[in-house]
Amino acid sequence: MPSLNKILLTYKLGDLQQYLGEIETLASVDLKTYQADFVKRHAVEKLIELIVEIASDINREFINASGREPATTYFSTFEEMGEIGVLPKALVTKLAQTTGLRNRLIHGYEKIDHQIVFQGLKPFVRDYKQYFVMISDYLNKP
Repeated sequence: MPSLNKILLTYKLGDLQQYLGEIETLASVDLKTYQADFVKRHAVEKLIELIVEIASDINREFINASGREPATTYFSTFEEMGEIGVLPKALVTKLAQTTGLRNRLIHGYEKIDHQIVFQGLKPFVRDYKQYFVMISDYLNKP
């Protein structure tokens, strides 16, 4: 069974921490300011994409190290993290749902409702900060 690539994971966690700091700053404005500033909106959308993708990459590394078959979707990477016992089910459910937002933003399945994206930012940041802490703690276990 392969072992975790802790160097890769540390690098990815550093990126995740940076992106979370950036999106948290952007989320600190009010809705009116957010809706009026297309640069902020586009930055938030791109950061959501990057955060979900980097977390999925981290998940894939854990899944690979567990000896399981590779996950086939962003959503399933989170489900697998719950199944292998790295993340609690409640957090898995919240994070897995963010993959749908990422897909809508990337693929343009529908017109983006900026108010919905904005209202989801604080929970998004909170949940991914929890993810960051849990993955960091897991890697630092003796």
